[in-house]
Amino acid sequence: MEETLSFLGDHGGSAKIVAGGTDLLVEKPGGVECLIDVNSLPLDYIKEEGEGLRIGALTTIESINGSEILTGPVHVLTEASNVFGHRNVRNLATIGGNLCSSVPSADMATPLMVLDSSAHIASLRGERTVPLEEFFVFVRENALEADEMLIEVRVPPQPPRTGTAFAKIGRTSVDIALVNVAVRLTLGEDDVCRDVRIALGSVAPTPMRSARAEGLLRGKRLDEALIDEAAKAAFEEIRPISDVRSSAEYRRDACKVLAKRCILRALERARGGPD
Repeated sequence: MEETLSFLGDHGGSAKIVAGGTDLLVEKPGGVECLIDVNSLPLDYIKEEGEGLRIGALTTIESINGSEILTGPVHVLTEASNVFGHRNVRNLATIGGNLCSSVPSADMATPLMVLDSSAHIASLRGERTVPLEEFFVFVRENALEADEMLIEVRVPPQPPRTGTAFAKIGRTSVDIALVNVAVRLTLGEDDVCRDVRIALGSVAPTPMRSARAEGLLRGKRLDEALIDEAAKAAFEEIRPISDVRSSAEYRRDACKVLAKRCILRALERARGGPD
């Protein structure tokens, strides 16, 4: 690790870390003079810490997909990894790479955001932790400095009576997301929505939370009319673009549909329904 961080410090922005290479070796960004292969570092793990989790940055998406540790609310990570491209890609792509590529469509970003996860970052100057919601800055831009590396994702314990859900629409079953949505919903003893997180991907320059939709649900007893209103609020809050994959209008409509589906599924799971 020290050698890796030393290389980053010496080369600054002209060095890029390569692990699975499923994004970097396709994009081939300009200005890169050297690649630092980190596959031998001991950062491939999923560990329970109390009731929370630590996931090493080199953990592959297929490892997440097959993990027996990811049960209960954190099963949303498995749900997202299961629709993360083709299995050949999942066996190479890492959770750290998916986050550090910082594209709006990153499938692991939204489920980790609703779980209140954080990015643990290291450099020769020391270590720091950044809430994942603050990690993404713009398209392909994040909070990492030129001499820093993401080493771990930390997921805190989840409250009782919490349900989660993830959904995605792509051009094909193995394509990147046109829209993805993740929801975490916690019920109180009286079945009132005590807390909720709604994260949306591929509808803004970064993965984003829908504060308006969350505010409509929090503190209320949920019914279909209220959930429809929240899905509409998410629809109105997003800022999608039109590109070769989809129109902005389609992304808006798809976001509203997926938001409703995920809220309903998370609510059912919070009530103890089937996964």
